[in-house]
Amino acid sequence: MLLLLHLVFAGAWLGMHVVLGVLVCTLFVSDDPRVISVSYRALVLFAIWPLLSVALLCLLSGLALGMVTKYGVLRYRWVVVKLALNVVLAVLIAFALPGGLEAAALAGQRIAEGAAVGDPPLDLLFPPIVSTAALLAAFVLSVFKPWGRSR
Repeated sequence: MLLLLHLVFAGAWLGMHVVLGVLVCTLFVSDDPRVISVSYRALVLFAIWPLLSVALLCLLSGLALGMVTKYGVLRYRWVVVKLALNVVLAVLIAFALPGGLEAAALAGQRIAEGAAVGDPPLDLLFPPIVSTAALLAAFVLSVFKPWGRSR
């Protein structure tokens, strides 16, 4: 049951990053100010608390899973790498993401009020790309369990 919960949280987390990627890509390809405005504003609503919640649930379920299985929490290198990825991504969500997304929400609000649509900031591309790649790496580690035991 614990493994199932961990997989559900990890899958939800990956799916949420894919949705963020779609919202960010929409900013770069759409010509419709309404669509751009909604995409900007959806980023801040969708990204911080929902992402942080599933990141922490994934972390907690992973720690619990490590405590009750033969893999442990720090016994195998692949588990340690997954733990590090989870912690780093959760910290980035909590501390690095909010500032850029608040600015995006303000841009979306200004566009909704009739301001001209400018080019979206390129730094919005990095969170969904980096996080999706890191989460896919964690999935690969879970499936193939490379390397050996930790020291």
